[in-house]
Amino acid sequence: MTPAKTDDFVEKLRVAFDDDNNESKLNKICTDIVKDIENGKIKLFQVIEQLGGFLTSKDVNIRENGVKSLTIILDKINKSYLNEQEVELLSSFYCERLKDHHSIIPAVIQGILSIVQMKNLPKTSAPKIFHGLFNDLRCQSELQSTRKNIFLILKRVLSRDLDNLKLMGPDFVYGVISSMDGESDPRNLMILFDTLPIFLREFPLGHLTEEMFEVLACYFPVDFNSAGKDGQEITREDLARGLENCLIQVPDFGEFVLPLTIEKLDSNLKTARLDALNLLIRGLKIYGSEILTKHIDELWPLLRRDLLPGTDQELKLKSYEVIIQATQIFSDDKVSLEKFISRIVVDLKSSLGDVQLNLYWPSIKILENIAQSHVNACHYILKLIVPLCLGQYGTKTTSSDKIHVIETLNNFLLISDNLGVKISDIPELKWTDIPGLYINELSTKEISLKSKLIDGLSMQKSSLSKNQRHLIYEKISQEIDYKSNENLMTSCYNTLRTFSKLYPSEILELIDDKLKNSDKDSWKVRKNRINTLAEISTLSCIGTTTLPILVDIVTSDDNEMNIVSLNCLNKIVSSDNCDFDVHKFLYERCDVVTRLLTLNSNFKHDRQIILDTLPLIIRKLNVEQQREILSKFVGLVKEIIDCNIATLECIATPLIPCNIFFFSEDKFVEVFKKLIGFAIKDKDDKIKVSSCKMVSTFVNKMEESPCLERFLNSIRESILEILESDDYDLDCKKSAVILNTWVTKALITSGNRRAQDFIDYQLNILKINSIGEFAAHQFGIFVDSNDKTINENNHCIIKLFYKQRIFQNVIQQNLLFDDSSRRNYLIAFIYLLKEIPQDILLMNLSKLVPLLIECLSLDDKQVILSALKILKFLLDTKNKIFVEEIQNFITTCLKLTTYPDMNVRIAAHDCLYSYCNYSTIDIKPYREDILEKLSETIDDKKRLVRQAAVKARTRWFLVGSPGEPE
Repeated sequence: MTPAKTDDFVEKLRVAFDDDNNESKLNKICTDIVKDIENGKIKLFQVIEQLGGFLTSKDVNIRENGVKSLTIILDKINKSYLNEQEVELLSSFYCERLKDHHSIIPAVIQGILSIVQMKNLPKTSAPKIFHGLFNDLRCQSELQSTRKNIFLILKRVLSRDLDNLKLMGPDFVYGVISSMDGESDPRNLMILFDTLPIFLREFPLGHLTEEMFEVLACYFPVDFNSAGKDGQEITREDLARGLENCLIQVPDFGEFVLPLTIEKLDSNLKTARLDALNLLIRGLKIYGSEILTKHIDELWPLLRRDLLPGTDQELKLKSYEVIIQATQIFSDDKVSLEKFISRIVVDLKSSLGDVQLNLYWPSIKILENIAQSHVNACHYILKLIVPLCLGQYGTKTTSSDKIHVIETLNNFLLISDNLGVKISDIPELKWTDIPGLYINELSTKEISLKSKLIDGLSMQKSSLSKNQRHLIYEKISQEIDYKSNENLMTSCYNTLRTFSKLYPSEILELIDDKLKNSDKDSWKVRKNRINTLAEISTLSCIGTTTLPILVDIVTSDDNEMNIVSLNCLNKIVSSDNCDFDVHKFLYERCDVVTRLLTLNSNFKHDRQIILDTLPLIIRKLNVEQQREILSKFVGLVKEIIDCNIATLECIATPLIPCNIFFFSEDKFVEVFKKLIGFAIKDKDDKIKVSSCKMVSTFVNKMEESPCLERFLNSIRESILEILESDDYDLDCKKSAVILNTWVTKALITSGNRRAQDFIDYQLNILKINSIGEFAAHQFGIFVDSNDKTINENNHCIIKLFYKQRIFQNVIQQNLLFDDSSRRNYLIAFIYLLKEIPQDILLMNLSKLVPLLIECLSLDDKQVILSALKILKFLLDTKNKIFVEEIQNFITTCLKLTTYPDMNVRIAAHDCLYSYCNYSTIDIKPYREDILEKLSETIDDKKRLVRQAAVKARTRWFLVGSPGEPE
């Protein structure tokens, strides 16, 4: 290895220094030097020796260039390359340079930043560096970039060398305070707010506590509007959150924070009040109850202003959080807690006396938040609210008032239930009998009140005696039998589910005694009972007993009941709220798949419900269980294919990919070819579509292989033969298009390499005059989010961004369609766009908008309406493309304001309205024409159109007036 000549790079540096535009050249030379150092061609000390003339020159400019060169080298060199001794020498050198001319300081600070990132930074270096920074510099006199580097040095050293910094004692604390005092740049403040929490936690502030707080408090509340420059947008919220993180680190800040937040809460500026509330929410636990006690009499009236009645929802929610935090702080000291709550109750009491008072519910909401904060607070509030509610309930005569009282009581019953508090365990409330009151009141004829009472009883589940529970069961079973109201039924179902978890044996006894079907009962009663069984069968403690009963009813000869039970079974297997594996239980313990398939083959039941239910069960089974099903029915395949293709679909569609070869490969090929034949030539449209969907799921789940390649070639040959020949009728051609669409979707979603070939052919079909428009309408299938066939629940392979792929293919072929095929292309484009994610639309506005405007000239009202709705959404982005297309768009929109279809007219007016948000200079030339046209449409025969026209015309009147966008 040839040693590098140091004289060479010195001369190069000298030339670079003499060049006024030397930055890039200097960087290149220093990068080469670093490479030589790291490759062993030269030693760092040799480089420093050669730079000596520059570093010690009496000429400030030369000295600056020398330090800058060394700094660039240190910045680029591997951070673990230098040993501890070398780093020590460098840090000493740079600390000395802090006393140098001010023009050299930026390079010195940049060099120190590189040094503190070195792996082998000595323990003695950090204190030495900060002594220099604090004693030889005044941070706030430096440029923003230099101050930023100083704060980055602080951040880096705090994260790695706390112990040695602590040896500096109060000098370090004072130095940090002095360095940041008066900082105004938001970028630097973000670094500080990110760094200071660890500093504030680790360094005792002592006599400098108030000074540190004052330095931070000058930024509170944050008043900043982001300019969003250089793509690095700092928001006001970022700064406010960072400042909060600093202010909550020191408990001793509490005595200063509380007066500050109280002052800001009295402001009329919403952001100031929100910042104050956020700081209190996060800081009260840190500052403690002693400080809060001193200021609670000042704080509560300011919170009350936003709570009673409280028109700003955001401020109201934050105020609730403050009250919750305050309650939790006082919760361990019963005296302080009661004093705090009683202070609030004194102000609320006048509003709690009558449910008809305007401030009744806002006051109740405050008490709810206090009660849910802690068990002790809940006890105190219950002692107040329970007698109040019972007293009002006894004196109220109207149903609405009674409902309000019970609703109030229910809210507190729910809170006490969540906290494990029993009202009967509170000595002051032992005289009450709330369960008895609720049960007695169930005799009311008022449905809404009865529903509230049943809800309340479920919240008292742990306080009820066995006799009381049986009385409730009796009442609920009566309501179920004579179902009169959906909301009441929901309350009954929820209560049964609640009691099932605690008392399953009692609910099973209820089912046996009261909810069992009997031939003596009416159809309506039996139906209600079955629906109730379904509602509670999602619980394992009940479902293992009731599900076999439901399946027995499904397979019974009772044609009226098996439809009801089938719907219930479908609802259960569709639910995500089961607490056990319902599908496995139904398969293993109830043999539900076999029994449903047997039902279906008899053609005596509602086949569609069966066909919808079977896939929901089969797709949740494991590989072995699915194979068991297939082995049972493989002998029936010929009969199924010939007689009931839909049955095969519901078995085959949800299969795990490894199970799709449920026959030998030869047999599978035979089945596959039959399905293709059905898809193209069968006279029954349902059989055609079912066959297409099955073919698509097989294609999607098959691995790329010669077998799949043969299938795809076979499909393509069949489709080509039909579409490119005059020997087939239009129905057959339509069937071929549908098959091609589904196979194309299967290939796109699975990411198959043949997908592009099929997409291209699908687009070419649009050019066939006889079938092109029909093919265009099928494009929605590609992106249909409600597709129950090609989806992940059925174990299909769904690649990310498959929608983007088809979208890009359609957009790229825009120029290939003209004349008669142009209309077909635009229809396909609109159907595709309906389901494309919004972010993709926004990324392609320049291509999309002209096409969408072109769609408005078609004679298809559905296409026009879809295009207008998409354009309305895109108009709100205020993209410049809408300024470029303004004449074309507005002219077309004005024509559509008198379109025959009412919905199109409304959508056109909405687009015109959205254009008013654009710059006045761009839209004002069209103002008079629009106002003239809209003067006609405000007399439209349809009220909704007139409403849209008036709204748009009123808005266009304001265009050009003061305050409008320039």
